Amino acid sequence: MSNPMDISGHNPAKEDRTHRPPVTELSQEQCWEHLCSARFGRIATTDGDEIEITPVNLVADDGKIYFRTAQGTKLLHLVLNEHVAVQVDHAQGGEAWSVMVRGTARRLTDPEETARVDELPLRPWVETTKPEYVEVAPTKVTGRVFRLGH
Repeated sequence: MSNPMDISGHNPAKEDRTHRPPVTELSQEQCWEHLCSARFGRIATTDGDEIEITPVNLVADDGKIYFRTAQGTKLLHLVLNEHVAVQVDHAQGGEAWSVMVRGTARRLTDPEETARVDELPLRPWVETTKPEYVEVAPTKVTGRVFRLGH
């Protein structure tokens, strides 16, 4: 049997495979460290029985997650059902992590709140107009780190 390969193309050392479990739960502090480092994720919204997963540029700050959006399906779903899930992840070398946030979303309309979000490092990948501000207040945050190829 050959050694499993990580995504960087290197074979992990045998000693490393024997000392760490393949999946480890992240602490709340570790989850928030990862959330604060992320600038891209996915938000899951619902419309009746339909679940929609949409990519978003996001920022975590002060125990909440923020993103901006345009008028459309995503915003409509949030208005109809405030319960959402946000997922961020990252893979590099022989390790990956994933953090899931379940919470409630609300559209921000207060100019003081939107001005505060404007000061955060929230930048879109594509320069499009996204006049709507959304805050996700977590009710549950969980995360895991994975040793890849094991």
